[in-house]
Amino acid sequence: MNPDTKEVSAVVCTWNAENIIEECLVSLRSNNVGEIVVVDASSTDRTRQIASNYADTILTDPRKGLAYARNIGIAKTKGKYILNCGSDNVLPDEALAKMLKCLIDKKYTGVSAVTYLKDTQASYLAKAMDLYKRARFYPGERPVIGTPTLFLADILKEYLYDSKMGWSDDSDLCDRLAKLGHSFAIADAFVWEIGSESLAQVLYRWNGYGRSDWEIYSKYSPSWSLERRLKSFVHPLRVEFIQPLLRLEDKEKIDVFPFLMLVTLIRYASWVKHTIYGLKKN
Repeated sequence: MNPDTKEVSAVVCTWNAENIIEECLVSLRSNNVGEIVVVDASSTDRTRQIASNYADTILTDPRKGLAYARNIGIAKTKGKYILNCGSDNVLPDEALAKMLKCLIDKKYTGVSAVTYLKDTQASYLAKAMDLYKRARFYPGERPVIGTPTLFLADILKEYLYDSKMGWSDDSDLCDRLAKLGHSFAIADAFVWEIGSESLAQVLYRWNGYGRSDWEIYSKYSPSWSLERRLKSFVHPLRVEFIQPLLRLEDKEKIDVFPFLMLVTLIRYASWVKHTIYGLKKN
């Protein structure tokens, strides 16, 4: 029996996303979600106006970070399952049903999906990022999953995101739940990602991943062994550079090599920057 996607409540956090929000919300309706909750960070463009045509509820986020915004939306949902969907995610038909089937059949607490860029011919960055995504995020069980994420609502509402973890909200939540015996996976489904192939977006995103490394390390490293700390230091190199290269074909490796070098360096530089800032602040 096919899973009932009407049991899914989608939470979409937005800020000045007028160019992409409609395509995202239309795709959610096409996937027959039961409810759409938009959490908007006081957009100054037409995001809110466009969202009102599709959303069941629109809430205001006081700009305290993505984790805080997600928790606002999660608290208002009514479904048995909660889909945290980025405003830049576009779900092909049946994508949500495949995610839900994976979660139910395999008894996972949360599942994500493979993300592909829609226009890989737009630029070198678009092509490189798409290759990177295909090499790094593929179906299978994972210790951590990222947007879009589909969770059991009762578990997510009990544990919520840590609002202090501005960029590491997914990692922190999965770490906490894994210690309680919960498991996660990337389903055999894909979603499109739009509007993320510019250099500015690359810098923004991987600066954020570096901040995520710093947040996780700052919160948990005091209780870690030396081996666990070293594993944390190596993590960006392993997941951003080594693992994608190992999964790509030879020509693809040559094409994407500069991109992988760039994002790995950005991530480490950001981690160092936030560490220095944190030391000065203390």
